[in-house]
Amino acid sequence: MRKLVPYLLRAVGLVLILIGLVAAYYGPLEIFVFYFFSEGGRFHYDGFGMGSLWLAALVVQNLGYYVIAALCLPLGIGHVKLRRWALTLTQLTLCFWLGTGLLLLGEAMALLPSVLRLDLSRDIVLSRLLPLGAALLISLGLLPALALVFYRSEAVKTAFEARDPHRYWTERVPFPVLALLLLLVILIGALHLTIFLQGLFPVFGHFLLGRPSAYIISLCILVLCALIYGIARLKKWAWWGALGFIALLAISTTLSFSRYSFHDMIVLLNPPTYELELLDKLAIFYDHSLVGLLAVPLGLTLGLIVHSRRYFWNKP
Repeated sequence: MRKLVPYLLRAVGLVLILIGLVAAYYGPLEIFVFYFFSEGGRFHYDGFGMGSLWLAALVVQNLGYYVIAALCLPLGIGHVKLRRWALTLTQLTLCFWLGTGLLLLGEAMALLPSVLRLDLSRDIVLSRLLPLGAALLISLGLLPALALVFYRSEAVKTAFEARDPHRYWTERVPFPVLALLLLLVILIGALHLTIFLQGLFPVFGHFLLGRPSAYIISLCILVLCALIYGIARLKKWAWWGALGFIALLAISTTLSFSRYSFHDMIVLLNPPTYELELLDKLAIFYDHSLVGLLAVPLGLTLGLIVHSRRYFWNKP
């Protein structure tokens, strides 16, 4: 079985490269979708533009193609060549996939009472909801968990190390610190995305919108860049800075989003009429709070900072 592992890893690498190439192709192609909804486009509607929810959704979708390409292409090449850095980064990616999947599954469970109140027929439950639930459980939980077990096995580790004797920075930096760096980079991306949602920013129980929030968002991104630099070099000041920054952001996010339901957030953002009509079909989300979806990752980041403290005071 051990002899087959390198061939299996290279096959996975080829699949990753194929996925990355497809994503790299569709990334710039999907940018042209903005023309369809802009003035004069075939799907244009009044209000589409900066600050509209559909524009933000298109930006997220388009960014997703670039993220997939940026992940899959180097990981695929690393698998084909069996480079040790690919093993570490794959484990890191799978941990994020599993964590995100569990978070989304938890949100789906929280929505279950609202779904049951819809009084759906037995046929709809059996033909749609059960297969959907099974697909979510497999794709968000079971699949990344099994993949993580596989990539942490001794056979996979041996396959990479036998063909690459070099020790890269990904192995010199402790794994929890790598995970922390990844979360901070993702947070920078999330802050950029808030710009497309009218600059929505939580401020200890309330929200800022528009130009006033732009200064805070820009400052937060600048602070995070400095913290990432310091954390990558295992500087104590960066650890203290990250602890204070994430703690304040987590408290602010929890206080703000716990006071607003999904419907309250829609009213606050005041999207165009066409988007409101579409959102009216998502009534099961109206009473749902987004606090768990946002505060839980920040809480986990805070816990990871506390857990990684020993690496800053006792450098490897």
